[in-house]
Amino acid sequence: MQPLRILIPGRYWDSHIYAGRLYLFGLEGDIRSIDWDSLIENWNIRDELRIALIYAFLHSDYLYGHDLQYLFQDREIENIIARKFRELAEENLYATPRRLSRHIIGQQGNPCPFPHTDTEIYHQNLYVGGPSGLVRATCNKKTKYPVSTRPEKIWDAPILGMSASYDSIAIAAGEEGLFELDTNGTGYDPNRHDSNEPKPLVDNPCRDCNWAYYSIFASSDESGFLASYTKWVDNAYDSHAERRFEGVRKAGDIFGSLGYSWGVQDKLCQAVENGIRVVRYRPWASKSEDRLKHLGTVSLSSWKGSVISASVATFGVVIELENAIVIYPSSGDPITLSGEPVNWRIFPRSKHYENQLHIIYEDRLEILSFNHDYLINQEEKLLGTSFMRQRREQRTSLGELIAS
Repeated sequence: MQPLRILIPGRYWDSHIYAGRLYLFGLEGDIRSIDWDSLIENWNIRDELRIALIYAFLHSDYLYGHDLQYLFQDREIENIIARKFRELAEENLYATPRRLSRHIIGQQGNPCPFPHTDTEIYHQNLYVGGPSGLVRATCNKKTKYPVSTRPEKIWDAPILGMSASYDSIAIAAGEEGLFELDTNGTGYDPNRHDSNEPKPLVDNPCRDCNWAYYSIFASSDESGFLASYTKWVDNAYDSHAERRFEGVRKAGDIFGSLGYSWGVQDKLCQAVENGIRVVRYRPWASKSEDRLKHLGTVSLSSWKGSVISASVATFGVVIELENAIVIYPSSGDPITLSGEPVNWRIFPRSKHYENQLHIIYEDRLEILSFNHDYLINQEEKLLGTSFMRQRREQRTSLGELIAS
């Protein structure tokens, strides 16, 4: 099934969603913050479809979390929700400029370096990285503007990619290597002058990075590497876990070949000719040989161009090629979105938006919501698990392998 889609017209460079707010970075050098909760909750749509709209774009945790799992185990309720999703997919979800203007919280000239290469919002701070370095600005509901007007310059080195977790920002700094900034879980204080610069981890070149549990996988033009960590506690009564650096595993050694590689959480991937190799990563395994398990290679049809970037989301694998973005969902057929994007972003560690994919084109932002896993569950019950099992055995997709 195709994902649900909200289209927001305009010329943007980047977007981010965090704590009920949608942040739009305009190509003219401005930032707007949109009350995302209000925009979705007050959308002009049939009342019977409102619950599906909210689940799809505000609360993915309602469908895939544990809090309401017993409610959705009820066959009648599941069938009703699935039907609402199918009907919602037929609606034209277009955020007109007038509709969007009613939910603007704030707008300002961008006080951060622009254009940037990547952004991250973490602990109510906006981190902006680019050729001139890294800055940090307050980003919370107390500020009058979308972000504070006095961003703090943290670092001068050029930045290509960032990812936040474990009270740290992992930073891909190109030829400079992989770095990590300790945030200490605290908010930004503009009067504080003792902030630490990012510390070097690995001096291998990298242009993107993401967290594989408490380790970091870095991607490079040729291949990539895993900066491996272990979690350590003083004793069984100590709730604080410390990350300890173990070493570096090159992607060539992990996959047995070279090629653009990427990884998020327990899945590491590598693009090879007409295919993707997938490795499961389990850093907690007691034996080192059990920490990396080859799941296989999925053959894919020829692509239109080389791999530019890729990532793993809860809903599947997203691969940007020279002429298209291809999504391999955890269930179902691949989805090809033709055209060259300005930018795209997923939110794999978000609680409410992990099912979203933001794609910016020259004249619009498209926010895609993937809910196919829920609908596939309904299909299995309608067609029978034996039939669905037989169909899956006949075609193992990349998304299904990732979801295994």
